Amino acid sequence: MGHSNQPEIKAVLFDWDMTLGAALGSVSTGERTSTLFRRLGMNYDIEAIVAAMAQRRQAIEQGATPGPLAPQTKEMLIRYYQQLLQLLDGAEVSPQLCEQIYDEYARLPFVFYSDTLPAFQALAARAIRLGIITNHSPQIRPLIEEKLQEFVRPEHILISGELDLYKPDPAIFIEAAARLEMSVEQCLYVGDNLEVDAIGAVIGGGYASGLWCDRSDQPAPEKFPPAVYRITELGQVLNWVDGDREETLSTD
Repeated sequence: MGHSNQPEIKAVLFDWDMTLGAALGSVSTGERTSTLFRRLGMNYDIEAIVAAMAQRRQAIEQGATPGPLAPQTKEMLIRYYQQLLQLLDGAEVSPQLCEQIYDEYARLPFVFYSDTLPAFQALAARAIRLGIITNHSPQIRPLIEEKLQEFVRPEHILISGELDLYKPDPAIFIEAAARLEMSVEQCLYVGDNLEVDAIGAVIGGGYASGLWCDRSDQPAPEKFPPAVYRITELGQVLNWVDGDREETLSTD
């Protein structure tokens, strides 16, 4: 049942990595990073990588190492790999090598979550326009186009590395709406990062709603900004499109 006080959603845009699926599927971050490094000839035990990640996190939290904990831009990600490899090797690593790692991540085999294609099929059946906004290397484009060719037009895939615009910059959300020929008030954004995706789309981009797709078992914040909500699987996006948001909130 629809609700007249809710904006009508005509376009849904998604984050890519860890929202629609994951590189190498359901593996640990340590295993994923170990595989990525091995593809470039760097062999480290998963345990050593996990320890380096924990050491980096602690150093950032203590102010001894510049952050952020979850880098978003190309420059931040290159620095992240430099920090990690320096902890593993004890020596400074060139930015050029880390840029290769940044690009190689996009070439890892990608596995959709089980709820992804059913959600896209259901949205397409409702004539909802679909798009992607991802903070990723340009190298990811062929994979996204191949995986989503049935649902998303190439011009509706916005990749930060191509535009030099990174979420949560409002400009990338506004540009995505324009490419879909929609006003921002007609758009919904779904992503796995509360601040960068859900809040960024609403507070910065002006979207009707931002959905934080939280697949973890961690406690959720008690309060969210207006028009920002938590879901646990992609099928719940349909409740916002169909105007049945209260049903989702009552059962979440």
